[in-house]
Amino acid sequence: MSADKEEYLRVYDEHHNFLGIEKRSVADENHLWHDQVGLWILDLENKRVLLQKRSPNKRFSPNMWGVTAGHVDADETIKQALYREVKEELGIDLKNYKIKKLITLARSRNYFSNYYHIIANIPLSEFTLQKDELSEVKYFDYEQLKNLYLQGEPIFTFSNDESFKKVLAKLDKIFYKKENILLKN
Repeated sequence: MSADKEEYLRVYDEHHNFLGIEKRSVADENHLWHDQVGLWILDLENKRVLLQKRSPNKRFSPNMWGVTAGHVDADETIKQALYREVKEELGIDLKNYKIKKLITLARSRNYFSNYYHIIANIPLSEFTLQKDELSEVKYFDYEQLKNLYLQGEPIFTFSNDESFKKVLAKLDKIFYKKENILLKN
């Protein structure tokens, strides 16, 4: 989206009941609940997760690693936003992949994170990065990523809170086909 065009978002109460449409700047400034999407690209064969490094010029979380993510515009569905964000940031068309819902989390910064995942081993050479958003993509060994996150390494965009452990539990089920002990502690 061009810098001079204001984005509009659907806003909700904390129970995800629709309240109306607001400018993104107003939603952010007033901490209004809104939807975001995120995609986890999982390479099951090699037990890896694709992450992208945010541009050093980003206002929030510069130079940090995360998944493809973004706001859901007022005129699109969650899935449309997911397709758009992945195409814009990575140059990948999701119509070639089987997309599955991972989890939706109500986050402390007043947004609903709608996470999805695909199972794929996409060569890094196939990605076309949106340079104003990203500086790099790479695969992380899943166990290494999980351990770094749990040790509190400040290199990820993921919130260091209990709700994110639910994401890890879902990923554990996919990678290992078992329950995760993180949620049982």
